[in-house]
Amino acid sequence: MIKSYPLLKPLTDQLMKEVRAYGILEVSLEQYQIVCNSIVRFAQSSQVDSYSPELMDSYKDNLDTRCSSGEICKEYHRFQLRVMRMLSSLAESGIVDFSSTKSHPLKYIVSDETSSLVEIILNSYPISNATKKDLRAPTRHFLWYAEQFGIKPQRIDDTIVMSFLINEVLVSNSGSTGRTLRCVKYATEYLRAHGNDCLHRDYTLLKLKNDHRRIIPAYSEEEISGIAQAADTDSTIGKRDLAIILVAYCTGLRGIDIIGIKLSDIDWHNHKVSVVQSKTHTPIVSELNGATLNALADYILDWRPKCDIPEVFVTVKAPYRRLSKGFGSMIDKYCEKAGVSKIAFRGFHSLRRSFETVMVSRGVPIETVSQMMGHKSIIEDKPYITHDTHQISFVAMDFSDVPITSGFYFGHTGHTESTGSLEGGAGA
Repeated sequence: MIKSYPLLKPLTDQLMKEVRAYGILEVSLEQYQIVCNSIVRFAQSSQVDSYSPELMDSYKDNLDTRCSSGEICKEYHRFQLRVMRMLSSLAESGIVDFSSTKSHPLKYIVSDETSSLVEIILNSYPISNATKKDLRAPTRHFLWYAEQFGIKPQRIDDTIVMSFLINEVLVSNSGSTGRTLRCVKYATEYLRAHGNDCLHRDYTLLKLKNDHRRIIPAYSEEEISGIAQAADTDSTIGKRDLAIILVAYCTGLRGIDIIGIKLSDIDWHNHKVSVVQSKTHTPIVSELNGATLNALADYILDWRPKCDIPEVFVTVKAPYRRLSKGFGSMIDKYCEKAGVSKIAFRGFHSLRRSFETVMVSRGVPIETVSQMMGHKSIIEDKPYITHDTHQISFVAMDFSDVPITSGFYFGHTGHTESTGSLEGGAGA
């Protein structure tokens, strides 16, 4: 007897319900929805509407190819595999498997005394249980390394620490160096405070040389104008989506926070909207320009379904409810209509970057823009800002009066001893 599998779209909808009920953070739900939508689109391109192991295998092959070519990163590849596994478990057994991919045995076996010390060290810092779980293995790894030399924690010295960082971490744990450095900071600080007099260096100052941050592609003002114009303003969906796009570009709010905007959050008289950010749980008040206010008023007064839902943006069909999905598919649809190129990693969240990039290019101080974005630290603005060549030109130095006394350019640039001029350039 051939096994019958469920339709894919209802299956992904059920998965999202299960994920939400499980307690996955709201800020992460959009990513789960994006992967589900991607699987559905892949199936549709193959003219398939039902789940099957063969479909999952084909999708995985496609993922592997995209990851190998660099189109998607390894972390996102791994996340998609997790969502696929959850979807497959729901289809096969009716229950979502939220467990890790597999159970890993302890890699670094230490004494019971050292295992207890790992917990004591981590418990001495104000970190969440989830963070403790992430730091437990690298902390154990550090103390295990010392044990291989017959050195107990109380006698760990600077030589062991540096040997661990230089010889061990780069070989066995290079993919999570930042996490390992954090563990070394915690462990050495704790040991120094509790009787270890062999550690003389302050490892709390350890910092990765390069902080890896993906530069999030932004939309140009022309592209955003085209995206907005692509919305069908003769339909409820078009009016709603236009308002969402303009709110995102006008305020820089995250998609999850736009979903949560209530009718009572809009201050029509002062042209502001107030929200509590889902990611940071801090309140933020954003300005609304005339075009955005008009789009909101047009949607709310004339097109929004009559219902008791407090949120501004609701579904177009009964039973009406607040939106629960991210806006990734929506922005892709309007980009395609507007002829805006599809660039890897550029999606709805890139409207947020566009907001900050435009503000900075117009001369708004980065500290002010950071506050407008709701960031806790100005460091968080790094992924959102592109170099403004016009602004950066103001700090370019003129080296024409700097004497050149040696090196490649000495004798190749029309050099004169009296002025050190660069007149003539490299091609003189």
